[in-house]
Amino acid sequence: MAVPVLRQSRKGVVLVLCMVFIAVFSSLGLLFLRMSVANAQMARNHHLSNVAMSGALSAMELGKYVVANTQTFKTPRNVINAVEASAIWANLSVALYDVGGLTVASSGPFSDAWGAGEEIVTEWVNYGAHGEEFAVRFYYYDSDPTTIHLSALGRDGAVTRQTGMQFKMAKAADVLECAIASRGRLWITQNSVIRGPVLSTWNRPEVGPGIETTSDTRIEGMYVTGIDGTVRYIPGTINTVIDLEDIKEQDYQMETLDENDCPVFDEDGNRVYSPGDKVQGAHEGINYGVTFNAEEMGGMRPEDYNTSEYKTMCTNIDTYDRIQREYFPHEAGNYNRASSSSSKRYDRKVYENRTFRNVKIPKGTHALFINCTFEDVLFVECDKAYSDNTRGTNNIRFEGCTFKGPIITDVPSTSTHYSWWMRNVLYFTGESTFDNQSIIQETAILAPNFNINLGNTGELEEGDGNILKGMIVGGIVDIRGNATIEGTIVSMYDTSPFTSGYVTNIGAADDGGDEGAGYIGGTITITPNPEQLMPSGITTAIEIRPLKNTYVETLCGQVM
Repeated sequence: MAVPVLRQSRKGVVLVLCMVFIAVFSSLGLLFLRMSVANAQMARNHHLSNVAMSGALSAMELGKYVVANTQTFKTPRNVINAVEASAIWANLSVALYDVGGLTVASSGPFSDAWGAGEEIVTEWVNYGAHGEEFAVRFYYYDSDPTTIHLSALGRDGAVTRQTGMQFKMAKAADVLECAIASRGRLWITQNSVIRGPVLSTWNRPEVGPGIETTSDTRIEGMYVTGIDGTVRYIPGTINTVIDLEDIKEQDYQMETLDENDCPVFDEDGNRVYSPGDKVQGAHEGINYGVTFNAEEMGGMRPEDYNTSEYKTMCTNIDTYDRIQREYFPHEAGNYNRASSSSSKRYDRKVYENRTFRNVKIPKGTHALFINCTFEDVLFVECDKAYSDNTRGTNNIRFEGCTFKGPIITDVPSTSTHYSWWMRNVLYFTGESTFDNQSIIQETAILAPNFNINLGNTGELEEGDGNILKGMIVGGIVDIRGNATIEGTIVSMYDTSPFTSGYVTNIGAADDGGDEGAGYIGGTITITPNPEQLMPSGITTAIEIRPLKNTYVETLCGQVM
């Protein structure tokens, strides 16, 4: 008998599974749709943000262009005052108005959480087909009118991006980038260590190179931290305005070069020197044919100087103690005997063991100060027009003196008379102590067209050592013996009319008027301070410098 087959019914299971799958796939589809919409929105927001940032960056470039085209002027003061800052702000406003296509509101007051000040703002400028815009805002705070703030904004739709940067008004101080800047020939000898570049504008290659160094010298680079916190490296280079091709036409060379005019190094990477090289010491390269503009590099011309404000701070010096006859130049170790028939005789008014504050030395004094202390400003007078006599000049010797403030002089005119360097002279012998405690910290010696001799011209004295902080300016500056200079040396007397002599000596024994320099031992170190203020009394242009570390970017809101 056949057995019946029982069939279990599963109707509805497939339908349930189908509904489950439909629900899952619907959820996935909805999820993917939402993700797609979100991605599209993110892409749009990213696009809007990028477009807004492009607008802000364009506005930043426009702001920097306006700053670069703002007219400034020259000032003899080392600090920009509120009146000068206001004048430059007015010029910046004019530069902004002059940009075509901008609608600019008048400069006016504002205040925020950081203080009150002045601002000038452009209206939004449409620069795209879909409403893309940018705007520029300049402002400063009354508490610091020399700092200009720039806010550069860009927007696309509801998205706004903003960039900002600050700029500082300051005197041009290009010369402070140099350790030594000379308008004549420059010799560096005697274990001298120079940090930073040296420059000579001597341009008579037929007479000799602008710069010579001995094998015991080093010219090395240095790192400098700017006022905005950025760190930069200044190489220890030798810079001459003489072209290499002009050097090749002479019977000397500054360095050993290969057939491609490149410096020669041995297999260990050491520079190769030849016996005939005029530059023998270590350095970081020679730059030939350097473009030099004395008008732009303030402090290299007599016209750049006006020291009259210092003179008003001082009163005439007291009565002297006695008279002592000396000669300049003198025999080695003997101030009372002339070194040659051309030496000049001086009946010096002697001041010994005295302390002076804010004094001026009248022209024709030719003083000798022995173990004296000078507080605040010491001012030395002379005639502006050169004359080869003792009445209108001042040849002064300081023996073992202490200086607690700067030495400033009148500004004699340039002279081509053979004996000019023997007339207006600052001569430091013995162990001078320079400990500037005055408010004038930017300069140690500001003596344009004076012959400065730091250290005995004849011999190295026991304990001889000079430490100076601040800029040293002279007609020809000679440094001898043991000396540490923390500042720039400027020899601003143009010696190009002369075929010989008049060399700035760093280490050599004889005075700058004589090429036959010998050596007296000692060590000299010179380290400039490029971030130091340019001294008052030197007229240079005001610059508006970007403070690089102040650059910021924000999505919206005010940039400080």
